[in-house]
Amino acid sequence: MGGSRYGGVWLAAAFLIALAAPLLWFMAAFGTRVGLIDWRLGYEQLTLIWGWRLAWVSAGAALATVLLAMADVKGRGLYALVAVLAAGATLSLHVTHRQALAAHPPVHEAASDWTEPLSFSGLIRGQRDRAGAAPLAARHADACDQALSARTQVAPAVGAAALEAAGFTVVGTSPFRIEGTREGFWFGFTHDAVLRIRPGRTDLRVSGREGRPDGGEACRLAGRISERLRAAE
Repeated sequence: MGGSRYGGVWLAAAFLIALAAPLLWFMAAFGTRVGLIDWRLGYEQLTLIWGWRLAWVSAGAALATVLLAMADVKGRGLYALVAVLAAGATLSLHVTHRQALAAHPPVHEAASDWTEPLSFSGLIRGQRDRAGAAPLAARHADACDQALSARTQVAPAVGAAALEAAGFTVVGTSPFRIEGTREGFWFGFTHDAVLRIRPGRTDLRVSGREGRPDGGEACRLAGRISERLRAAE
């Protein structure tokens, strides 16, 4: 009787610790997205540093939950299942994200033309200034091989559709320039994109506002846009 009671206490403790890492990830992401905390605290500190450490603790607690539940699988098996799924998914997210950061240059921009870098309009520049965005780079030595020019002067409607297909909201359209913004799901990280349309060529630039190593996200977004633009060649 007493052993069962103490076993239940240890099970509850292990279960709660197993949920600690997923809860920290959610709170950090939500707080950053809605502006309650700065991304440097929510993402860099709470997630990349403390969240990574806590993810291993939660994984160990999930294993302990499984062992403690084996004495009463019917009554305690659900706790073990939830603990393993929650802690395992969180650890997997951390591992995948850290691998992406390690596999890509520590940049947050991608462009098809660094010899004559594209610039944003006053509207986007104003939004970036108010958000405290990182300055635009003059050039990146680490080029994104997915950001490719389209060898044609695309129609504005085609350019706008290419931005929208990559998840951007178009905020400005003209015969020679199209711009859009995109807010990410987890932490609300924002990317701005601009297309420069000239006779015989259309170039693009994608720039993250936060100025953080993005694990290739700007490059992937630029690649999606490029694919749509080049389909119009």
